[in-house]
Amino acid sequence: MKIIQITNTYKGDVLEIVKKHVPEGFEIRTLSENSVDELEKNVSDADYILASGRVKIDERVLANAPKLKMIQRTGVGIDTLDLAALNNHNIPVYVNKGVNSQSVAEHSVLMILACLRKLSIINDNTKKGIWKKQAQGITTFELCGKKVGMLGMGNIGQKTARLISAFGAQIIYYDKYRQPEELEKELGIKYDTLENVLKNADIVSLHCPLTEDTRHVINSESIALMKDGVVIVNTARGSLIDEEALYNAIKNGKVAYAGLDVHEKEPIPEDDKLMACDNIIVTPHIGGVTYDSFDAMMKAAMRNIELFDSGRLDEIKELKLKVEA
Repeated sequence: MKIIQITNTYKGDVLEIVKKHVPEGFEIRTLSENSVDELEKNVSDADYILASGRVKIDERVLANAPKLKMIQRTGVGIDTLDLAALNNHNIPVYVNKGVNSQSVAEHSVLMILACLRKLSIINDNTKKGIWKKQAQGITTFELCGKKVGMLGMGNIGQKTARLISAFGAQIIYYDKYRQPEELEKELGIKYDTLENVLKNADIVSLHCPLTEDTRHVINSESIALMKDGVVIVNTARGSLIDEEALYNAIKNGKVAYAGLDVHEKEPIPEDDKLMACDNIIVTPHIGGVTYDSFDAMMKAAMRNIELFDSGRLDEIKELKLKVEA
């Protein structure tokens, strides 16, 4: 029996979804707690790692995994992988490109709308018996006619842009790599510099990967460039935002509302100052997780492992990551 070690603590209904996609001849194991120490202790006989969650796969883990043949990501992010260590051990990595992109795109639009309509505050007020229809209503805004600045225009960004366009919003974007003119016309998006996108957007929505270049791309300096009363939404990676800078901007009114699905520290610490702000909507890194996307994610990931194990590499549809330090 070949072992697939999952780097997460799946239980209950979540684990049952995973189990139904495990290939014949394979056994899955989960962690009892999400930590590098726990993962290190459990990989000594693992043939494959299914990388899920935020546990780092580093030299310690790989050094204790002599049987390891391949790492399969449940999603597409690679910031939990020590690329230098993977190179040293010659371990290939496969990612599930685009498998949950629709889910993240829909969640991004959900966050934008919820921020514009101050959903968290108005929901709380209504439950408390505060019924101020016009007084509350006129403090909220429509998405139609607003200018949405998107940082990142990959698969998720493109799907988000398609959805936003249906509301009649304008979309400007910045990406390290500009999209072809034909695609820009199809999506109704306009490319600009990072500075201009930040300056002109009513809503800033993040869809870029976390790299050394993008870490804290939203900071006190970049926020200062933005319009007063800007809305910021992040469904990508928590460390794209300097959360201290965001907190200060929320408190002084520069940022009117923020929607955060991802956070610098996950789970969110109990003493996190942002959690005390009424005009911040938070979710637990759930943007890419619906029943539909999780089921599809596990099916694709297990299929990749099965194909790799049988040597049918040309049939693997998801992107193989070229691991470089």
